[in-house]
Amino acid sequence: MEETRENHRFCIIIGAGVGGLVQAAELLRKKVLQSQDLQILERSSDYGGVWKAATYPGAACDVFSCMYQISWHRNPGKKHAESAQIASSHAVAQQVTTLDWDCLFPTASELVNYYKLFADHYELPRCTKFGQNVEGATWDEKRSLWIVTSRDGVTGQVSKWSSKVLIQAAGTYNRKSIPAIQGIESFRGDSWHTLDWPSDYDFTGKVVAYVGTGPTSVQVLPHLQSQAASVDVFCRSMTYCHPFSNFRYPRIVKWAFRWIPGLLAGYTYLIASLFGLWAWFAFRPASYVAKFTELYCLRKLDQVVADPVLRRKLAPTGRFGAKRPLVSLAGFFDVLQKDNVHLQNQPIVAIDATGVITDNRRSHNTSSTQLDRPKNGEAGAIVAETSHIKADVLIWGTGFKMQGWGGAVPTSGRTGVLLAEHWAENPETLHGTMTDMFPNLFLVNGPNTVSPWASLIRGLEHQAMHNVQVIRHIRKQTKAFPLYYIEPKPEKVKTWTNTMQPALDEMATSSKYGPAFYYLSKNGRNTFFWPFSQRYFWWRTRKFNRSNFVELVDEV
Repeated sequence: MEETRENHRFCIIIGAGVGGLVQAAELLRKKVLQSQDLQILERSSDYGGVWKAATYPGAACDVFSCMYQISWHRNPGKKHAESAQIASSHAVAQQVTTLDWDCLFPTASELVNYYKLFADHYELPRCTKFGQNVEGATWDEKRSLWIVTSRDGVTGQVSKWSSKVLIQAAGTYNRKSIPAIQGIESFRGDSWHTLDWPSDYDFTGKVVAYVGTGPTSVQVLPHLQSQAASVDVFCRSMTYCHPFSNFRYPRIVKWAFRWIPGLLAGYTYLIASLFGLWAWFAFRPASYVAKFTELYCLRKLDQVVADPVLRRKLAPTGRFGAKRPLVSLAGFFDVLQKDNVHLQNQPIVAIDATGVITDNRRSHNTSSTQLDRPKNGEAGAIVAETSHIKADVLIWGTGFKMQGWGGAVPTSGRTGVLLAEHWAENPETLHGTMTDMFPNLFLVNGPNTVSPWASLIRGLEHQAMHNVQVIRHIRKQTKAFPLYYIEPKPEKVKTWTNTMQPALDEMATSSKYGPAFYYLSKNGRNTFFWPFSQRYFWWRTRKFNRSNFVELVDEV
């Protein structure tokens, strides 16, 4: 059999979502690499990551649009206008019809358009290969290179790549989470996860069962309610819901953002500062801000929901921030009070061919952190006191497998150890971007890098800037020593990871303040959040400190 030819690049980035794009553009604009030195491998057919995949009705972002743009490439702006003019190099980008943020909160399509134009501006299509399912990455100790294998999603053709540097930017919103419920395979109606939403599905006359009350439900349920005959919404534990008005920017404001120098930057700084100050204290249960926020949300619930039974079902579990709060832009509580919508808070114990079976003897409450579901084949699993709720359509709004860090792409480091096994339930990194035993491997949006009081994008920028410093050093050393590699010292990794744990334990996301959520590993450790300010993260990573690393220098 003919051996697959190996394609070499200095750096390979896995993923062309927001994190991958920010990192790629930072490498190019800082002139650390040229486009011929870089290869981006993306599973999807275009840029945008989770926003490209979010095709369900009402798909939108619950972060302010001005905070979801890159600080050195604002929308609108001169750079963005230039991007639209050169978009002919990227056929899909010609479909973009706007350069302005339309509303306070952006839609998924707006974000996809923004990042397509961003990619065009930095000429990333030159070094991007779409439709590539990366099957694995292995460190070749003899050659001091990463070996990456990808498969074309359409043709099945296998490609082999080698690189000095590997950047994991596959993200966390890529593995669907569907609970293992008895009989799930027996359902005879239409069923899908919100990530796999079928285009132009007709819900007219349909009886729908929707499982989940996370952020996606706020956006999807108004569409389902308006079309379906009835909708049953299954809720495990409710979180706090913060109503917001998604006002549309007037034309004069859009004009001002575009043409008055510094106005959009100043506006963004003001919004980000006010939001950050509030969220900093809102996620700390001991603060008065947290208590006031909880009181405000509960009063809104009392004002909007008249039915005391429904109000009890919608009462949030735990403290504000224990689960991700909902931002309601389309009257979430109003939708749940429609005649054809029914909120169910009894545990799902099984699914059969025609619907969902729930346990009437109990309901989810504040003491429950997991659904007590029977195991497949367990005797007496379906108890006598149950209800059968008929459904023609079963939709899983149950989110993603956010834990299991390092499992999106099987990655083998030195000694052949897999990253997912090396970390298990306790991912440990230096700066959230590198880990020991994995030379020249960089992470974007890795463990403990997200701050709930700051823009995700700002965090990605800081990580990308830090990664660029280290990659510049690798580039320089490799010219003299081809087998050169670098990885963080194990003791530095442990110190960085352990130092933040006491601060994480005082945040609302700690298990002592509410039900288990995707922030937490099975052992209760918060693997998601950076508990300090993004400014402090920047300060800690502003310079490349060689004393934190082990370096191998070996002449060929």
